[in-house]
Amino acid sequence: MKLLYSCVLLLAVFAASQAFSSSWGKRNSSDYLLSRQVEVRQPLKNSYWNLNVDFPRSGQNNVYTITFVNVIDNFRNNSGATPSLWSGGPGYRYVQVNLKSQVSRGLNSTVEIWGRY
Repeated sequence: MKLLYSCVLLLAVFAASQAFSSSWGKRNSSDYLLSRQVEVRQPLKNSYWNLNVDFPRSGQNNVYTITFVNVIDNFRNNSGATPSLWSGGPGYRYVQVNLKSQVSRGLNSTVEIWGRY
């Protein structure tokens, strides 16, 4: 019984680590949608996509403080990119999110950035 419990727990931890939608921070009703970027890439045979999503984009300024970053996997079968917050984010005026696809899989993710004055 203890072995079965350990296996189920290990499987649950593995499944949770394979969740491809992530969020950081907390969104309030008074926050503004600062950016919504949809990133789509076709599969690469025996390779993967490693994509950085930056806000604000090069040459732009941001006067708002970021409160919430939401990355949505648009693939419904959990075969999308794994998001990671590399720098900035909630409490900052900039953010860099890394999206890494699975080997031989495409990438289809939406990155939403919310903030307030």
